[in-house]
Formats: sequence, structure tokens, C-alpha cells
Amino acid sequence: MQLFLPVEKDSDGKLLINLSDVDPPTRRIIAGNVGQLAEIKFDDGRHITIDQRKKIFALLGEIDQWTGNFTMDITERQMKQLFISEKGLDEEFSFSDCSLKLASEFIEFLIGACFEYDIPFAGKTLDAIREQYGWDMFCIKYHRCMICNQPADIAHVHAVGIGRDRNHISHIGNYVMALCRRHHQEQHRVGIKSFMKENQLKGVKVTPEIAKMLRLGNWQQEQGQNLRFINAE
Repeated sequence: MQLFLPVEKDSDGKLLINLSDVDPPTRRIIAGNVGQLAEIKFDDGRHITIDQRKKIFALLGEIDQWTGNFTMDITERQMKQLFISEKGLDEEFSFSDCSLKLASEFIEFLIGACFEYDIPFAGKTLDAIREQYGWDMFCIKYHRCMICNQPADIAHVHAVGIGRDRNHISHIGNYVMALCRRHHQEQHRVGIKSFMKENQLKGVKVTPEIAKMLRLGNWQQEQGQNLRFINAE
């Protein structure tokens, strides 16, 4: 059994482990093994971190349930094989000692798979991965709220200006974000600066590639792909 638990205190040669987020069945297993040897790993700054490993297993757990495997070993092997094939890697890798970079790329791969196949995120998983690099881009691409992952509209962080035809101006260099209706209303209520600070949002800077993907500015919208657009201000 592998667990990710915070160490609360180190005193008198003893470590205090916080079990508040551990479910009752797991607690019983832990209680039955008190006094036995246990492996403890700490981040060394060179290899995959405990936080990365926690995110990976949380995402694999979501994929495992959605696919109906209900066997993490199978799901882990399947997703690793897909990742290795996509990246053109020459060999297998382990979650115990792979590099920081590879672990980050694998997390991005898992998040992308969840967005592509509309695999839902549990609340704790969502909290764990929201600050992951690439999350905002996936939300923009798939029109999912950056905060809660519900269906979203694409919003300008700053208004493009009254009287300007947004279909015939360049949006490159502006910042956009994806917000569901509820969070968009909240943003209006508290103000854009307070809202973005409270939710740790920065927005995504529009590049030519993003403008093309979202059909912004001079990019013609294809029939049946009308873009719902709202102003954040």
C-alpha cells in the first residue's frame, strides 16, 4: 500500500504523521502494522517529487474508475504505454526515480487525456492539479472553467473596448480565461482584480496559435461552432 501523508512534527526522534484524510479501512490497516517497518521517502530536488507522485496516482485513479478497469496496475501500464508511444521514448520509466521533467510531462499527458475523453475530476483531484502547468491551456481549449471544470465561456481578462468589432480586431497579446456562468457572475460581484487574486488566476496570453484555435479576431468561425464570448469587465 502506498500513501501520501503530511509529516506534522519531528521531535524527540519521532515523526508525527497526519491521518486526517485517510479513510477508516486504511486506518485499520495502518493500526494493524504499528511497530512494523515502513518506507518513508522525502524529496531530494532531483527526481520526481512526492507531490508529483500524488498527482499522478490521483489522476490514474480517476481514469481507472472511468474506464472500468478498477485495477490500478492495468491502468498505470496502459497510460504509460500510451505516453511512451506518443513521446517516442525508448524505455519504461518508474514513478520511484524518474526525473522531475518526465514526471511533469506525464502529469500533463494524464490531464490532457481526462479533458479529451471528458473524464470527471473528483474534488480533491481537482484541487491538486489546478495549479499544474498547462491546466489553464486545457481549460481554454476544451471550454472548461479554470476553477471548477464546469462548461465555460471564454472571457477577456480586460474588455476589448466599447465600439470595437471583436471579430475584426487582433486579439494577440490580450489575456483570456475560461469561466463557468457562476464564477463569471462572482467575478462581476467582487471585481476582476480581487477575483483573480482569490482564485490564483493569471489568464492565458493569446498567441497566433491560440487565436486560430479559438477563432478569435479575423479567424472565421466555422458553421456550427459559434463562439460564446463574454467580457470579464
